[in-house]
Order: sequence, then structure tokens, then C-alpha cells
Amino acid sequence: MRLARQAALVIAAAALRPVAHARQNDGPTAWTWWELAVVASIAVLALALRVWDLRDFPFNIYPDEIMTGSVTEQAYVSGPSPAPSLFSTLWGDINLPALWFAIVAGALKLGGIGLATVRLPAALFGTATVLPFYGLVRGVWGRVAAIAGASIMAFSAANIHYSRMALNNITTPFFWAVCFFFLLRGLRGRRSLDWTLAGLAAGLSEHFYYGTRLLPFIIIAFMAYLLIVHWRHARHDVAQFGWLVLGYLIGFGPLLSYFITHPGLYYGRGAGLMTWNRIPASWHDIQQMWNTLWPIMSENLLGISTHSAQDIMYYAPLLLAAEAALLLLGVALLVWRWRHPAAFLVLLSGLAVLFVGGTLVLYPNSSPPMLAHWTPAFPAFYTAIALPVGAWAGSAEVWLRGRQRWITIAVVAVGLVTLAHANINFYFYRYYADPESLRNERYKKAQGLYEVQTVQSRYMASLGPAYRVVLVGQSPYPYDADTTRYLIAGQEYMTIRDPQEQLSREPVAGKGLAFLFFPGNEQYQERIREGYPGGRAGEVRNPIGHHVFYTYVVELGEQ
Repeated sequence: MRLARQAALVIAAAALRPVAHARQNDGPTAWTWWELAVVASIAVLALALRVWDLRDFPFNIYPDEIMTGSVTEQAYVSGPSPAPSLFSTLWGDINLPALWFAIVAGALKLGGIGLATVRLPAALFGTATVLPFYGLVRGVWGRVAAIAGASIMAFSAANIHYSRMALNNITTPFFWAVCFFFLLRGLRGRRSLDWTLAGLAAGLSEHFYYGTRLLPFIIIAFMAYLLIVHWRHARHDVAQFGWLVLGYLIGFGPLLSYFITHPGLYYGRGAGLMTWNRIPASWHDIQQMWNTLWPIMSENLLGISTHSAQDIMYYAPLLLAAEAALLLLGVALLVWRWRHPAAFLVLLSGLAVLFVGGTLVLYPNSSPPMLAHWTPAFPAFYTAIALPVGAWAGSAEVWLRGRQRWITIAVVAVGLVTLAHANINFYFYRYYADPESLRNERYKKAQGLYEVQTVQSRYMASLGPAYRVVLVGQSPYPYDADTTRYLIAGQEYMTIRDPQEQLSREPVAGKGLAFLFFPGNEQYQERIREGYPGGRAGEVRNPIGHHVFYTYVVELGEQ
């Protein structure tokens, strides 16, 4: 971690010195074979970090992941015919567009019912995002910035985590990166096709995560910025705005009609969660708004690299300290060059998501930062992180001679490898969904319950299907059969409240026995050992070694 921080600070300090010479490219340079090889390597790295051992990482299983699978099964796998329209919404009061569940259904039909398969679509979206993101950054800031940004996106712990959860939050960065890529290319080349494709990506994004409903406002604000700040050029693009709208309507498609005929669904959920929902009309209103929003905004800023997320999905800050240092410098560079359309678009999208998704929309009784709401801003974050690296590398053309320029490549490579090691080591070896990191007592209690249910289900899955699992006595933790079903199929489960009366010594044909003793039921262990001698006693702990329950396993043939 210390090496990663030092590497980032070296790059940041170097970027400040010759920043006057670092400029955004007027257009992308030609592709080379080595660049294609680098991009392919980044994509393979991103894929490997997102699909490797998808069932067991992350260890914690968020309930909405299992609910995603259950809703999908009921709608498109084993539910009644006809299946719900792709241009409708599912999941009761949540009302998520159905297309996401149809995609998950495809994974379940191919790979079977399981946690890894229900998580796979999100992992593939997270992987795919690095490609349009690379093109977005390369087209404006050059190869080095694009390589740095795409690499950090590929191995960033937070990005990996949200890509490995069976939720559609991670889909939005993909569609926004595609939209911004074609939008900026349309500005450079003035081709109607680019504008249409930008609108198409924006429209398709409406079929996924709620956060994308901010995108139309971002695009409208960006168009207004072009007309005001760059009127001489933008007046020639006014006709292209129509192609953008056309592409958006095509991508949104019949789902738009569904929302029109079901008023309240489109913005209803977000409007019901707003921390401030009116324009201040007096000085008192302004003070009240400030007192309401500033504590949330300050916690959000600390959530970038200091405070753990509070969304009970990710239990760490967004970035490592070194990446946060680069982000701060990158934001400064974007503000300095705000008149460049690409810089303004990145700033606009990132700040809009932080203000609306991170500040204005907050669950009742929750605490910021809610990093799950920040996912649409991931392209903006990683762009800002990449800019200091690109600026420093670009300046080398001025203050380094030809043969010495390999130093730039070496420093960038070492910095990226160091950051990659720090992120991968943290996520796969040290990350833990710690309930104690949550400030809200309700959320802390809920995560404590989720953790025990996850530990129990994962332990049961480790036994395999050839066991009957018996919970002995009373347990304060309700058993989650659905979570277990997504980890192991065909396993029997039962509860014995009073082993003195209910225990049967009859062998279970073709099955081993595994007895579980939660705290408060340890006194029954001796009774079980007497009834089933020859078994193996054990203890199950959570990922950081805290006791959860005791076990007694009787192998098949020993009953």
C-alpha cells in the first residue's frame, strides 16, 4: 500500500510541473499492434478478476442477489406462461425493467441455478466496460491515459466488487461509457451515425439500473453548455441533436410507452427517497438545505478514500489512498480545462451522480456514503485518475530526449503494477464485510444476520448433497433456504427443537448427518454424540475467525 501511494504521488508531482505542455488530443492516433495487445491484455485481466471463483468471492451474499435469481426464475425460467414482456418491470415495489432479468435468465438456463451463474451477467458487463472506456479516454487524452485508466478500472477493488454481485448497478457505467464515447466522437467528426449510436446507448441504459435516469438531464445540460460556450461550433451540430434524440427513443423503445402508461414508476422510487425535494424560496430554506445536505456531502467526500461504504454491499472506501490522490489531481486538471467539451462532460456526469445519487437520494435511516448509488460515475472517476498519468507522460515529449522516454513507460508500468497488486491483495485476501464498519444500528444488525445466514449456507454447501443437515435447538437466526439452494442442490434440512424427545436413532438411507449447534444450544452436543457415536465434532467461524456455531458430522456408513 505504501509503495502504491508513493508511486501515485511521484506521478502526481510530475504532472503538476509540466502541465502547461500536456494537452488533450485533437483526435485519436492510429492503432498499432502493440496497443491492441495491451487492450486485449487489460480486457483479459478484467475478465479474470471478475469471473474467477465467482461463487465464493465475495464471501458475503447480499439478499438482493438471491432475490434477483428468484424473480428471474419466476418470470423466465420456471414460471407460468406467457412470460412477462421485456418492456415491463418486475420485482414488486422495486419495479426494475424486465430486460435485466431476461439476461440473467439466459445465464441460469445455460449454467443452471447457482450463485455463480446469477452473478455472471454483472461480471460480464463489468468486464465489457473497459473497452468503450478505453476508447473514450484514448480519443481525447491519448494512449497512455487510456491504458492507465482502463487498467485501474480493470483491477480497482470497488469496481471488481460491484461487478461480482448479481445486481444491475454495474451495467450503467458500460452504457454511459459507450454513450460518451460516441457523443464525443460525434462532436469531432460530425457524423450522424455517432450521434445516433450515442442516443441508442443512452436509451438502452434505461432498461437497467435506476441511476441511468439521471442521464437525460446530463445530456440536456451538456447540449446547453455546447450552445452557450461553444456556440460557433455547436450551431453546426444542432441538426445532429435530433439524431441523438432519435437514437435515444429507439433504444428506450416500448419501455418508454410502459412508463408513460404507468405514471409514477419512472421517478417514483427516487422521488420517495429524496433528502431534499424543493427549490429553496427563502434564506431560511437555503440554511435548512445546507444543514441537511452538507453533512451528507462531507461523508461522501470521506467515502472516496477514508470512510467505509454504508450501503451493506461494499465494506471499504471507493479508492485506495494513492488512487484518491490521483483523482484529486485529475479533477483539478478537468476544472482547469473545463472549456474543453470532454472535460466538462466528465465533470458534469461525475458531480451530478455524486450530488443526486449520493446526496439527494438516500434510503430512510441509512448513512452515507452509499457507493452503490455512485456506480454511474465510475467512468468519470477513472478518467480523472488517468489524466495526471497521461499529462505526465505527454510532458515527457518536451523534457525527455528520445531514448530517455522509456523511463516514462517504465514508471507508468511500475505504478500500475503496484496499484494492481495493492487492489488485488486487498480484495481477494483482506477484504471482509464487517458489520462493525456500519454506523446505522439497523443496518449493522441486518448485516450480522446476513453474515450468519451466509456462513451457515456456505458450510452446508461445503458438505455436498449427500447429507441431511439438522439444526439442534432454537436458533436466533432464521434459516435462508433460498441462499442455500443457490449454493447446493438436493440437500435436506430439518430442525430438532428438543433432541430429548424428537431425536430418532434410525439411520438415514444414503445420507450422512450434520448437526448444527448455535450459541445457546451447546448443551445438546453430548446427547447427539451419544445417539450417533463415531462422528466428527467441529466448529464453524466467520471469515475473521469469530465463532458462529458448532457441528457434529456423521459420515455415511457410520450411523
